[in-house]
Amino acid sequence: MRKIKNILVPLDGSKSSLKGLKLASDIAKQLDAKITAIHVIRYSLGFQFPVSSEIKLSHIKEAETIITEAQKIIRKNKVSFTGKILKGENIGKTITKFSKTMKFDLIIIGSRGPDPGSEVFLGSVANYLLHKSKMPITIVK
Repeated sequence: MRKIKNILVPLDGSKSSLKGLKLASDIAKQLDAKITAIHVIRYSLGFQFPVSSEIKLSHIKEAETIITEAQKIIRKNKVSFTGKILKGENIGKTITKFSKTMKFDLIIIGSRGPDPGSEVFLGSVANYLLHKSKMPITIVK
């Protein structure tokens, strides 16, 4: 079995993603591993027209808040932590590409995003990673 030293935790601010972060923190503390938390901003945001600078700025501020909150959670366990904000057209593809580039040992992701309508199904990003990623994934409910 491969030793876990680098854990990737995608965050979207949902309760589910924060549960994943807490689990990652506990695992990292036990294994002396490092955590990298990322938040992906969709740069197209699904719009057919240009996005205003105010909207872009609000998404960046939201991402910064999510990473700051993650740092506070991780600080309690005294685990090595890096927070990153990425931009990409497709969140799942962006996470998969980043995870390959940085060679993580494990991805821990929440089962659902912040959309309340998604509570019935596995989240689209978690589902994408489950099918496309080549590394071990833990999905947290």
